Amino acid sequence: MTCHYETDLNASVDSQIAAADPWDVVIVGAGPAGSAAATLLAKNGLRVLLLDREDLPRPKVCGCCLSPMALSELDILSRQSTPLNLQIQSLKKLTIASQGYVSSVPYATGGVLSRLNLDTQLATQAVATGTTWLPNTRAFRWQTDGDFVLLSVRSKNDEIYQIQTRRLLVAAGLHNAIRRDHNHFSEKKRPKRPPHNRIGLGATLPSIGGPLDPEHLIMAIGDGGYCGLIRLEDNTIDVAAAIHPSKLRNEKSPAEALSHILSEAFNSSTCPINISTLKEMPIRATPQLTHQTGAIDFDCRKIFRIGDAVGYIEPFTGEGIGWALRSARLASEALVTEDGRLRQADQAAARYHRRYHQSLAWHHRRCRLVSLALRSPHLVSTSIQLAGCFPSLTGTVARLITGNFPTGKAIS
Repeated sequence: MTCHYETDLNASVDSQIAAADPWDVVIVGAGPAGSAAATLLAKNGLRVLLLDREDLPRPKVCGCCLSPMALSELDILSRQSTPLNLQIQSLKKLTIASQGYVSSVPYATGGVLSRLNLDTQLATQAVATGTTWLPNTRAFRWQTDGDFVLLSVRSKNDEIYQIQTRRLLVAAGLHNAIRRDHNHFSEKKRPKRPPHNRIGLGATLPSIGGPLDPEHLIMAIGDGGYCGLIRLEDNTIDVAAAIHPSKLRNEKSPAEALSHILSEAFNSSTCPINISTLKEMPIRATPQLTHQTGAIDFDCRKIFRIGDAVGYIEPFTGEGIGWALRSARLASEALVTEDGRLRQADQAAARYHRRYHQSLAWHHRRCRLVSLALRSPHLVSTSIQLAGCFPSLTGTVARLITGNFPTGKAIS
């Protein structure tokens, strides 16, 4: 099986041209949230600039699972703009392993698609809808100027420009690199991060990296972290983990930390990948995962945050992409009136802030409780043993802890 992603998504403009005239909306970050928002805003005829510090396609630390919410939002996005042709694989089986105990259940909810494919195709859709695309450009500072936000960016040639925009959408993920007024950033504005926070690690193994079946999601829970394994559409194996920093300090390398979690979870059982191959592959890392920043900037109602930039709870099986796509739609609906014009900033900010929490607060609470439960491999292994005594409940519990319900109500 081959991976069919675009390899030539060229820039629409350079930084100098982008800085020449004001934009209706500038979006920082071309992940699922940023590109989806760009599509929804550009289809209304707004002048939209989407920029990213990298080019596309590019790898990301991600489990590459799509929850039912993500699938629902992708369907809405496809129906509201140019159709998407995403080759999403279905999930059919979930296996959870901890302390040598292993339990598998049918799991016909959600799907799988690499971020190389998903992000590039969503950005391509945004460009096809009328979005202007500016890669290899790093946004690092903003300030207000009357009716506009001035966004300072650094081009790939290390030149600095100021881009004017009426609204700024920050979709820059977990990285908190954009500051206000020459790095003036008070402590009260810093994202709130809980103690014992974890970081993300990720790697992509070759197709010969192990006997892992397609459409089969593996979750391995160990002391200090957990790791997800899934085979992607090009037959490579995605490895994504959430690990406490102390575990990294106690190991020789990130690869050793990942190997330790898998060895501990499966014990004498057969691990579905060749753990030794991890030591041969580059390991990517994220900042600390869980944080709470807020959907809007209360000091400047022209600035909205979407996706992981709003806040993030330790993921388990793909909730993050669903939340990101939902936030992109809610922000776009808040920003634009029924006749396709920008809504007044205060009204748009209040609308987005309210609907974001109405739509996602319950999902965040559930995921936080699950992440706390996963701190105890003993609790997980005990639950796995109990699952063998009550097989009829196993699938229901699995869907509850992962959030992958067969159906879900989308806020209109």
